[in-house]
Order: sequence, then structure tokens, then C-alpha cells
Amino acid sequence: MAQPIYFYTDPIAALWMVKTFRLKLVAGSFCLQTESIDAFLEQLGRGVRPERFVVHTDSLGVLDPKPGDIVEETGIKTKVKRLVAKDFPLTGMGYQILHRSGRPFFAPDRAGK
Repeated sequence: MAQPIYFYTDPIAALWMVKTFRLKLVAGSFCLQTESIDAFLEQLGRGVRPERFVVHTDSLGVLDPKPGDIVEETGIKTKVKRLVAKDFPLTGMGYQILHRSGRPFFAPDRAGK
């Protein structure tokens, strides 16, 4: 089974995730990572704006919930909670990370949803 493709369409959310959580994103032939932020901002200033920023396979682990994350847990009843070590392995239907280490966490879209 192929791994799902996760992506951002908002360049500001993409930039935040790269800068804050060291995500590595691919936009066409451009690789947006911490070291290329200045080049990315220069491209935006010239009006270059890719449609999608795809999460590189090296960064997929960042999208997994971790102890300490504040998440929205979906299931029979949706609730917001802070994950602790005893919550693992996760047993809920789905989790969307809202905050990590006290900072907003922007969840990417998923292709084929």
C-alpha cells in the first residue's frame, strides 16, 4: 500500500511548519527546508507561488502525535486533549495535532481524502 501524500496549499502555513518544526517540503523542483527559507521568500517576492507544498517522506514522522501534543480526537465523541505517555499506543479513530510544544501545529491536507 502506498503512503498517503500530505501537502499544504498555504505558503504561510508551509513556511511556519518548516521554520518551527523543521519540516521538509517539496514544491515542484524546489525543496523548502530551514536552509532554503531565504530563497523561498525571495521567490514569493517575485510572485512565484506553487500550488502545493508536499511533505517530504523524511518529514512524515513529524506528523505523528507525540506525548505532550494537544490534539482533537475524533470518534463517537470529538474531544480535545493533551496526550500523555499512557495514551500510547493510540486507540482512537483519528487525531489532529493542534499544538506541539506550546506552538500552533498546522495539519496538512491529505491527497485522496
